[in-house]
Amino acid sequence: MARWRMLLRVVGKALWVRPGKLFLSITALTVGATLVSAFLSLYFDLPQKISSEFRTMGPNLIVAPRGQGQTFPAEIAKELVAGYPGVTGLPWLYAIGKANGRDVILGGTELANLARMHPGWQGLPSGIAGPEALIAGEQVATVFGWKPGAIVHVAYADRDIRMPLAGIVSTGGSEDSQVIVPLAALESLTGQAGRLSLIQLAVPGSASDVDATWQALLARAGAVPEVEIRALRPVLESEARVVMKVRGLMLGLAGIVLALVILSVLTTVSGRILDRRKDIGVMKALGGSDASIARFFLAETAAQALLAAALGFGAGFALAQLAAERIFHSAIAPRWDVAAAVAAITVSVALIATALPTRWIRRMDAAVILRGE
Repeated sequence: MARWRMLLRVVGKALWVRPGKLFLSITALTVGATLVSAFLSLYFDLPQKISSEFRTMGPNLIVAPRGQGQTFPAEIAKELVAGYPGVTGLPWLYAIGKANGRDVILGGTELANLARMHPGWQGLPSGIAGPEALIAGEQVATVFGWKPGAIVHVAYADRDIRMPLAGIVSTGGSEDSQVIVPLAALESLTGQAGRLSLIQLAVPGSASDVDATWQALLARAGAVPEVEIRALRPVLESEARVVMKVRGLMLGLAGIVLALVILSVLTTVSGRILDRRKDIGVMKALGGSDASIARFFLAETAAQALLAAALGFGAGFALAQLAAERIFHSAIAPRWDVAAAVAAITVSVALIATALPTRWIRRMDAAVILRGE
């Protein structure tokens, strides 16, 4: 116990002997700890953040008619996806109708839930004024010269409906050329009550979570001959690819930064050992072993690393928070496992950088040093 108290006293006093080199060493370690803290904070929250961003692209699974079928019973599909909390669905019924004597694609759905399923659509009205309103894609609205508030007349066979245009949406997809009407209105217009063309599903979670849900739904769908479950592969694969690339980039940058920190600390420790040649000579002359003297330098560097880890964790979390707010427009929570990892990595890097210079202690001869040679 006395030996350890003496070691702590010596290390504590030695830290302030040369404040310039102490500052350089702690600064290098703090920079490394800051970047590691920022990278790890984002690394663990990255899948969730990117998944949230990809949810703005809309659904990731669809329930569609099997084979050449055009529609399927709505009740079958609802039973198929029952029991999956968090999975939201949006039913669709499609038909070819006419507007101003020209063919137009009619899409019937729950207009009030469009924004929840497709948050990335631009121009969606904030609220649909009752069931008697419709929405037009920007392309079809341009063709017919429609403006919000106009009364739109669409027909199917010998039936027709007239509704005010609640809004014009830009989706970047096929919906830009569709007239989107309330599902009940299209069911009545086409006489296909209780039938659907597809159901769009939004499954929360990462790409692997979505894939697991898809596989489970496929197993259920095997017993239902009318429908099949399809994954929107571009969305799933793009999400997984982006996560892997960004994580790989973060790990690569962290590795480069830590390598530079090791070089910086190694240089600083080497200078400290050379500056303290006389102190080392005295300790050897008094009976200090090479191992005990090396432990002194290792303890000194470890103390600096712990201080740098504490500073770096706070600064890194602030940096990660700023990045999350700028890129994903959301906050992240501090993780104590990240704090522990930052401390462990920073101390390990510091000890690795100190291990090589301390080997020089074995080559130092106390008599030669004390004679000033």
